[in-house]
Amino acid sequence: MNRIALDQMECSIARALDVVGTAHAVLILRNAFNGMRTFDAFQAHLGMSSSVLAARLKLLTTAGILEKRASPTDGRSFEYRLTAKGRDLYPVLVALLHWGETWDASPDGPRLTLVETATGRPVQTMAVRSEDGRALDPREVTAMPGPGAGHKTHSLAGWRRRG
Repeated sequence: MNRIALDQMECSIARALDVVGTAHAVLILRNAFNGMRTFDAFQAHLGMSSSVLAARLKLLTTAGILEKRASPTDGRSFEYRLTAKGRDLYPVLVALLHWGETWDASPDGPRLTLVETATGRPVQTMAVRSEDGRALDPREVTAMPGPGAGHKTHSLAGWRRRG
């Protein structure tokens, strides 16, 4: 069977994973959301080889998730800043953080707690919510093909309705 490249699949999840689907990419994004901006800082904190880090930063930049800018303090170096497209990935990372703290918790307590800057209060756990704000279990949600759906998406969306 021939493998289809993720960026050629008719699936929003597959296409997103083509860009951010490596552990390195997700960890770079985690660090960027925490204010990290320079190649040297990413490398020192993540312990990645220069070639792997450079490749991941280039992919994230080419995809429009990060923007590479000249450093305001040193014209010879660059900073990597999240774009609006990159900032839209924040709920994904928060959901992964909350999942990890729930299912792989440290016996000593949370490794990281997110708090609202203005109030200092913890943020709520990520959830898929109904129109009235109620958290929904996956069994309460049905994926429906949209106008851009092709045959594979229609087929996938039909699986739950078959059972």
